[in-house]
Amino acid sequence: MDEPLFSILIVNFNGRRHLPPCLTALERQTLPRHRFEVVVVDNGSADGSLDLVRESFPWVRTVALGGNAGFTGGNNAGLPFLRGRSVVLLNNDTVPDPHWLAELPADAPAVSKLVLEADPGVVNSAGLQLLRDGRGFDRGFRAADDGRFEAAANVFAGCGAAVVFDRKAVGTALFDPRLFLYYEDLDAAWRAGLAGRTTTYAPRSLVRHVLGGTAGDETPLFRFQIERNRTLTALRNGDPFLAVWTAVGQVARFGRSVLRAIAGRERWRLVGASADALLAVIRHAPAVAVERFVVRSRPNRASGGA
Repeated sequence: MDEPLFSILIVNFNGRRHLPPCLTALERQTLPRHRFEVVVVDNGSADGSLDLVRESFPWVRTVALGGNAGFTGGNNAGLPFLRGRSVVLLNNDTVPDPHWLAELPADAPAVSKLVLEADPGVVNSAGLQLLRDGRGFDRGFRAADDGRFEAAANVFAGCGAAVVFDRKAVGTALFDPRLFLYYEDLDAAWRAGLAGRTTTYAPRSLVRHVLGGTAGDETPLFRFQIERNRTLTALRNGDPFLAVWTAVGQVARFGRSVLRAIAGRERWRLVGASADALLAVIRHAPAVAVERFVVRSRPNRASGGA
């Protein structure tokens, strides 16, 4: 039997409610079953997720971790268990269209079109773009899916909710484990771009996504991860101006957060998360600076690691 073309890697943490529609949709793919495999990496869930998968979807392979390794650690931990030529990352809170895999380019990196599960006529992401302040932004976010995003295109990066990478280019680690959650997709694609590989947007490879289904919005966890990872990503990959500008911006946002809390317009827990993020950047900055020098001293080549 031929090796699978795609290895679909799903990281799960207490996502039992999301898994049945996601895995059922994978059962209904038009791509022949022998051309893809599905591996669920569980980050120590306490909601019976693993039992559900093993009992209701026995064709899915499972990897049980002892604790929550985050999105980055979970995906990295799953790599040794994959047999496919291409690694496809898929969020547990997604519902792929039956033609999703058949329309997904095997030439990686590539990204699917994401629409909102609650309103499939609204775009969630048509690839990621890099803004001038170092933020990654979903192209077409909350725009009407009215035909503007039906053409294939090269994009800066792919949203990690449904993106494909070349297995050989990935090597032993797809993501920087320090990032844990958020910006890991932008960082990986940015590094791939520096190595000469371009991310392709595949509009006919369609996925419905429950936005914020795993972590939610504007919690202390969200604030910490976004603030820290945004700066570390720019420090490692951006040009000198962007790297410095992003770091200065983080300091300014921390000051603004303090002022908002004093005025009673923001919770002090969020201020604490901003402070922790700033301290984490200071702690990791020396190592990231070394990595930046190493990456940028290598010749630009399409066959380099992610």
